[in-house]
Amino acid sequence: MGTSAASDEDPYLLTAKGIEEPPMGWKSSLRYLGPGLIISASIVGSGELIATTALGAEARFALLWLVIMSTTVKVAV
Repeated sequence: MGTSAASDEDPYLLTAKGIEEPPMGWKSSLRYLGPGLIISASIVGSGELIATTALGAEARFALLWLVIMSTTVKVAV
């Protein structure tokens, strides 16, 4: 097996034709946002589940803004 055959079969090898231009503007960036939101929403640990339910039981809806803000920041981070 030569080096050219190995580079054609290796999906993890970065080549010039595999590089895309970054999206410009909000409209073209939105289509890349969906998968990131799904992945970040699926990575919720048991500690977060326990802490948020305990916080909800104690503070009721007074700190709901904190949950929404932290979820939004989590996607950006």
